[in-house]
This record gives sequence, C-alpha cells and structure tokens, in this order.
Amino acid sequence: MDKLLPPLSLDELRRLKWLLGGALALLSLGTVVFLEIEALGLVGVAASLIMAAMLWPVLPSRVPALVWRGAVPVIILILIADLYFSPDTLPALIRLAILLVLYRSVSYRRKREDLQLILLALFLVVVAGVLTVALEFAILLLVFTGCALGFLFVVTLIDLTENTRQALTYEEMSRCPAWALGPWRPYIDRLRQVADWRWLGFASGLFFCVVIFSTILFIIIPRFEITAGFFLDQYITKQSRTGFTEVLKFGDVGTLIQDDRVALRVDVTDPAIVGQTPYWRLVALDEYTADGFRVSAALKQELLRSQTVTQQITDQQLGSIRGMAAGSWTFYLEPGVSRFLPIPGRYRQLRLREPMPLQASRRHRLVALRTEAMTMTAFQLEAVELTDTIPDPRFAQRLRSAQDNRTTHSAQDRAEAETNLRGPLGPVDAAILRRINTEIIAGAVLTPAEYAHRAIAWLHAHHAYALSVKLPAGDGQDAIVRWLASSEPGFCEYFAASFVLLARAADYPARVVAGFHGGIWNGVENYFMVRNSDAHAWAEIYDGTGSWWRMEPTPGLLRPSSTIAQVGSSFAPDRSWRARLDSVRVLWYRRIVNFDSRAQVAMVEQVKSFTTDLGSTWLRQLAKYPQRLKTWWTQPWNLARVRELLMGILVPVALVGLLLRLARWGWLHPRWGPADYDPVRRTAGRWLTQLAAGPDDDVMADLRRLRYGPRETWPEPKVVFQRAKIARRRGRSR
Repeated sequence: MDKLLPPLSLDELRRLKWLLGGALALLSLGTVVFLEIEALGLVGVAASLIMAAMLWPVLPSRVPALVWRGAVPVIILILIADLYFSPDTLPALIRLAILLVLYRSVSYRRKREDLQLILLALFLVVVAGVLTVALEFAILLLVFTGCALGFLFVVTLIDLTENTRQALTYEEMSRCPAWALGPWRPYIDRLRQVADWRWLGFASGLFFCVVIFSTILFIIIPRFEITAGFFLDQYITKQSRTGFTEVLKFGDVGTLIQDDRVALRVDVTDPAIVGQTPYWRLVALDEYTADGFRVSAALKQELLRSQTVTQQITDQQLGSIRGMAAGSWTFYLEPGVSRFLPIPGRYRQLRLREPMPLQASRRHRLVALRTEAMTMTAFQLEAVELTDTIPDPRFAQRLRSAQDNRTTHSAQDRAEAETNLRGPLGPVDAAILRRINTEIIAGAVLTPAEYAHRAIAWLHAHHAYALSVKLPAGDGQDAIVRWLASSEPGFCEYFAASFVLLARAADYPARVVAGFHGGIWNGVENYFMVRNSDAHAWAEIYDGTGSWWRMEPTPGLLRPSSTIAQVGSSFAPDRSWRARLDSVRVLWYRRIVNFDSRAQVAMVEQVKSFTTDLGSTWLRQLAKYPQRLKTWWTQPWNLARVRELLMGILVPVALVGLLLRLARWGWLHPRWGPADYDPVRRTAGRWLTQLAAGPDDDVMADLRRLRYGPRETWPEPKVVFQRAKIARRRGRSR
C-alpha cells in the first residue's frame, strides 16, 4: 500500500529546535551592535561559537562536564570584576547577558533552558529598543519576532510529546544525543518535503499584514512621543559615545572625522538658502589648558543660571530681519553628538517639540540641553540668517574693565574677559609667541580683522594641512607652542588653537569654536546631511567694539560671507544608494517628529474625508442602479433585449463557476507541495475522522481504500465523498 510521508519525528523536532534557538541567539546579539558599547569583540566571539555549535551539534558533547559545572561560577566572577572596573552598570549587565546567551545557546537544552534562552535574548532586544531609534533595528526586530514564535511553537510540540520540564544535569550536557548525529542535507530535504508551503505562505502574509497595519496606525496617531525618557539612559556608558562636549582635547576632532555616520539632518523650505559649506556652530571654548580648550567656569555658570524648562526661546539680538531666510529649519540631531544644539547663525525663534530643561546664552549664541539626549533631538529655527558675526557689546565693557583694572564690574566679569586673553604660562612659551607675533605685526598698529588676516597668512606659510599630526618633542614647552615653532603639518584643531594663542598673546581676545562645517544635499528626499566626518574646529576673534568675528585658520577653507550663501552651479545633490537608505530614516523622523498635531490631524481628516466621499460616491452610484434597472425593464421587449438579459445572467454565473473551479483545482493540485502529496487521500482521511463505524461500514471501507489503498483499487472518489456526506447527515439526525 502507498504511504503518506509521516510528520517530523521527535528527534527531528529537537534538531529543528536547536537551529531556531541558535538563530534566536544570533539575532539578539545583533541588536547589541546598535548600542555602541564596548562589547563588539565579545559579540563577535559569541556569534562565532554559536554558529559553530549550530552547524556541528556534536561539539557541546565534547566539552567535559567539569567545564559545564564551572561555567556559571566563572560568569559570576566576570560580572563582579566588570562591575568593579566599569564605571557604568548597564554595559556590564549587557555583557553578562551576552555570556549567558552564549552559555544557553551552545549547551543542550530542555524546556526550562529554552525559556531561559528566550528571556535572555528578549532582554537584549528590549534594551536595544529602549536606547535605539533605528530602522535597521526595526527590521531585525521583525525577524526576531518570527523566529521566537517558531521556536516557542516547536518547544510546545516537544513538550506535548515528552516531559521536558526537568533540567539537564552536567553529565547529560556532555552526552551526545541521537538527534545531533547525521548529516544536514537529508534533514533539510526532509524539512522541505513535510513543509506545507501554502500554510507557511499564508501565515507569513498574515504576519506582515498585521505589521503593516500596526505601522499605519502608529504613523497616523497624533502626538506620539517617541523620545519619552527611560530609566536606562542614566546607566548607559558615556565613554563609548563620541561627540562635542565642554572639553576639546587635541586630536578629538581628528578621531571624530573617521566616523562617516550622519550626525545631523536639516529640513529647509528652500535648498537655495543653504550654501555648500555652512558652519553648524555647537560650542564655544574660551579657556585654554595644556590638553586643549574647554568651556570656562564663568560661561558654565551663565548657562546654569539661564536654565529653565521651556519649549521655545527668542534671539533678542536680531533687530531687523531684513535679508533673513524666511520659513523654518527643522533639525534632527542624532544621539551621542552633543548636548549643545547646532546653530548656523542668527534666528528669530528656536522651538523644541516639548518643554524641557534648556540652557541658553544669547550673547554667545549657545543653546544646550541639560544633559546629552539618548535619542534623536529635534528642534526648529524660524527666520535664519547665515552670518559670521555674533553681537556681544557687553564684552567690550568687561574687556576695558579688565585692562584698566577697574572695580566697577564684578570679579566674575573681569575673569571672563581675562580668560579670553590667557594663553599658556611660562617664559619660554611667551617668548616664542612674542617672536612669531613680531613677524606677523611687523611694528604696525592693526585692527583685529587686519591682525587675523596676517596671522592666518603666517600659519598657512609655515604649516600645511594633514590628518595625522606629529608633535615635536620638547620639555617645558606647551604642545601647541612647540608645533607653532616647528614646520610640522597640522589638523584643524591645531590651526584654530594656534591662531587663538597668537591672538591672545597680541592682546586680541579670541576663542576656539567646535561644530560641523559643510555637508551634502540629499537629492532623494531634499534635506541637508551632515556627517561626523564633517566635524571641524575654527576660531572667533573679538573686534574690540561689540562683535565676535568668525575666522578660518585651516588651509583650504575660505572665509564665508556674512550674507546668505546661494547654491552655485557646482552644487551636486547626493542620490546614491547610501543617500536613499538615509532618506528612509528621514521619512521615519518626519512622521514621528511633530512640533504640533496640526499636520497629523490634517492627514487624519484627509483620510476620513477621502473614505467618506468614496463611500458616498459608491452609495450614490448604487442608488442609481435600481432606477436604471426599472427604466430598462419598462422599455418595450424584443428578441435583442431578451438576449441581453440572458447574457447578463449567464455570463456572471459562468465566471463565478469558473473561478470556483480554478480555486478548487489550485487548492487540490498545488505546484509547490511535496511530490507525493495527494488531495484525495487527505480528504478521505478527514472524512474518516468525522465518521464513526456503524450502519455505513461500506462507506468507511471505501474511505479506507481511498486513504490507504493503491490507486488501481480506488472507487470513484466523488461518489464516495457524496455517500460520506449523506452518512454524516444521517448520523446527525439520529
């Protein structure tokens, strides 16, 4: 007798569970990549071991039981050492979860261990979801969800067959089970043969329909707050997050430009108002130390005093808005860049999405969050003017007070003015700076602007630009002063710091500014992209009367005009595949980031209006058909009209019947099922389960012949199924 292919055996189910468990572990480890913590090396080692165990299931049996017994105590000791040496808690817990996922995924498991693996993997996924807003993570989460559902389904099937609630002993973990033996190719062929691809396709389609429907609901819900605070943000490490802070050490910008990820995106109403090389100013660093520049204590105190919970601030130095770019600029600042917001120039108003603690110094044009955001930060600027000057008339009074040693101003005011004139200490450093300034000034009386141009020309004549910097050796001298006295090439930090030190030595107040310079226009979704590789440091010098002027000491960069930069003919938008992928993220931001609910409410109203109008149109059309039918029916009858009536009835009936037959034929004759699949045997088996032995034993015998007998002994299947239907009806009546 012909036999149908039996379902998967218990050992085959165990092998399938082993594969799904390994895949689940690998997907959970993949989410750690988005956290940017110091665990990538551990993730690589763990992923390699898990993949080896998946491909060769006999490997765990070759590990002695003593090793399995001591694995957990060793992991506990590693956790204690990690907590002792690590300043942050969450990275240590994540590394612990990685070790536990590795331990559970490469060891033989029963139901208890399988559930532990799911919980550990879910912990990594939840942490990554809390701290990450990434499209790649969303795709990985969908795959993880499908894998977890399949893993739970197989675990449940195995648990229904045998009692697997008792945990394995260490000796059992070192024994190779029967399911781990044998090659993979016959097993894969076996999975392909027993798979019902129709139901798998139906389930996959249903799963993705639910995902798409949930995504649509998520998008159209107004005022969805994606950046709500989480308690985990206070535990995440700050050492692994690169960006601009209150301190700029020499070499920080050179390290940051090696990162090519997008740090900032800007939506503007008109691309012509953004030049090819705008300056995105983040932080002003006015105090010099041996390691670099930093925000002075006076400026920090000013920012702290200005802190308030607000949603918008206004630039009070604007005055006339003539010549300013109309419209709003929407900024999307990635996490880990800086707590300072990028300000390209003067603006009328800055607006956040929601009230939050904000620090602002209008005379320094600095706006900062209280702490660095762990998620994307969005804000808007109204009426922006790209200018290279910052009005600060109060500083002129403080500067005169400090130079004349007056007591009319507070000590803090005088200290701020002196900070912008203080350079490296020591007679050797002062002598070198005096000698260079003698070459620059040449005995003339120069305005700050004239001195700046001469100092920049001197720097360009004596130093070239290079990404790698080699500081000359020397004792007792400042590092920047040694570089100034040499002919070594330098990076933007060294040119900006050298210019500031020279200007201060010549009694011109100056400071270093850090941020981004340039960017590229995304031609797919029309927005400006600024990458970490666009990080830059430049200088600002005080004109002596009431404004700070931006200066560009780095060779190869032109000093921008104070007017709005226009897009030239060489402006080339980026339409590469990389830009297309980044535009997907901006589309996501544009839908979840909103500064008021009007846009989303308007979209909901449009959808509602469209559906209402569409329904009304259909109802009106349907209401016209009875009248048309009545008019047509009352017309005089003839042979042509009778023929039209018959054709109008027979053609739809024939089409419906044809579609039903095609659907039945496609269901009973699948092209993607196993080669030995037989719909007649399957239908006969279903009737056998519905009928019981009784007065219709002949029907049962014919059904058994259709189910198990050879084809040459089959009665007519259609007749047998009709008799089975009659027998079932009789049984119900009895």
